[in-house]
Amino acid sequence: MRIAKAGAVIAVLGLAACGTTTAAGPTSTASTTTTAGTPSAPPRQSATMPSDDGLSPTNLASELLGRLAAKGTFRVVSRTTTAAGDVAVVTADLRIAGDHAGLIATGGGRKVIKSDSAVYLKDAALTGDKARPWSELAAGGQSSRSGRQLLRAAQVHALIGGAAHARTFQRGDRITVNGVPAQEYVVDVDLPRAAAAGAMDGYLTTAATESLPEALTLRIAVDARCLPLQLRFTLDDRTTGRADVVATFSRFGQKLTITPPPARKIGTPATT
Repeated sequence: MRIAKAGAVIAVLGLAACGTTTAAGPTSTASTTTTAGTPSAPPRQSATMPSDDGLSPTNLASELLGRLAAKGTFRVVSRTTTAAGDVAVVTADLRIAGDHAGLIATGGGRKVIKSDSAVYLKDAALTGDKARPWSELAAGGQSSRSGRQLLRAAQVHALIGGAAHARTFQRGDRITVNGVPAQEYVVDVDLPRAAAAGAMDGYLTTAATESLPEALTLRIAVDARCLPLQLRFTLDDRTTGRADVVATFSRFGQKLTITPPPARKIGTPATT
């Protein structure tokens, strides 16, 4: 399992305007072909499409993910509310650039650390040993399932990559996120195409989209530095039900130390 990468690292940091980055990767341009390769119409745009910030259907994903990669680290707090009113909050600090990409995430009384290719879950109820509460995520078992759910929520930023496969794209409202002015963009993502391209890997894969509608509406709030401040969407999953998600981004570029748990703290899950 790998953390979703937010585009290539930008060589020049602190650019003042959007529409000027050159991040590479699958999200660098909006797709205008179907999965089978048949040409399709470009995303429909609002008549009031902005021209001052340079964002468009063809560069929104690459611009935002590229700016995150340029910062290197950030925090995301995602709040998921089910149709029954249950609320789950996950707080994650991520490093997505360089040789030591990883994350630290907490939620539901559990903690996940991803360091390079290794993923560790802290849950003493699974190991049955309070002195050795950590386990390394394996391919199967309860430890793997609960840990992967937390890891997925921590990588909600990967959904931004789906904007490169937009059916429609328009400028939304001016809003304020944690006191910071932002412009919201409303993007209807073609889920089959985006998933097939791996544009949302880390949060939604092809298998994960099979029980979802073919389109997912993302509301992405962007600040004056072209950084995402908030991501809102609703997952209408035929299997697990409806879930409203609000993810808020902050702490861009701050120092982040990711340290795997010591061997003496790693146990074996009692439940597999």
